[in-house]
Amino acid sequence: MTKPTLGYWDIRGLAEPIRFILHFKNVDFRDKRYVFTTNDWPNDKFTLGLDFPNLPYYIEGDIKLTQSLAIMRYLAQKYGLDGKDDLQKSRVHMAEQTVADHIERLRSVILSNDYEAAKVEFIKNMPSVFKLWDKFFGDGKYIAGEDITYVDFLAYETFDFYRLIYENALEGFPTLQAFQKRIKNLPELQDYFSSSVYKRWPVFGPSAKFGGGGEEPNHA
Repeated sequence: MTKPTLGYWDIRGLAEPIRFILHFKNVDFRDKRYVFTTNDWPNDKFTLGLDFPNLPYYIEGDIKLTQSLAIMRYLAQKYGLDGKDDLQKSRVHMAEQTVADHIERLRSVILSNDYEAAKVEFIKNMPSVFKLWDKFFGDGKYIAGEDITYVDFLAYETFDFYRLIYENALEGFPTLQAFQKRIKNLPELQDYFSSSVYKRWPVFGPSAKFGGGGEEPNHA
């Protein structure tokens, strides 16, 4: 059977949580990475049989998906990472949409023509955001409670983006700090983190005012 393929730019971006899921479940997959300065993606774009050609994409036999959340939901259902009961699933679905909102806000900041001013306001609002998350986690290890789900990888990566923009983003929120450490230290991810395939930087595409190139922050 042909191994599945995950296609995306050679950055973390929207695909990194998907990569985490696949590595966490020890899936043998092709990590196809496109370089911004080449024509590889334009050349491939309309040749893969994708209904809505876009990056990231995931191809597994007759399953051909685009849109990062759709890919994560498919993999979560396939590998039992979508919650074990109605309560867990409801928490996961709500958290997913909330994190998606955070990603959109982050995107508006890093693409802003006045990045420095947008960044100041963004950082100012961080405590109110993380205060809600800290309460939401409560005593649970993960978003659904004691069981890890796909949205934990999405949240981990998004919280880390916030930390990259502002080193002290999670200061004063020990529950979230423990969560970030818990995901980062998952045994199933250590081979990936230590491999040459894993790239901590850049985070976003070259059009971003932050994280799209140059030197990574000292606290990365």
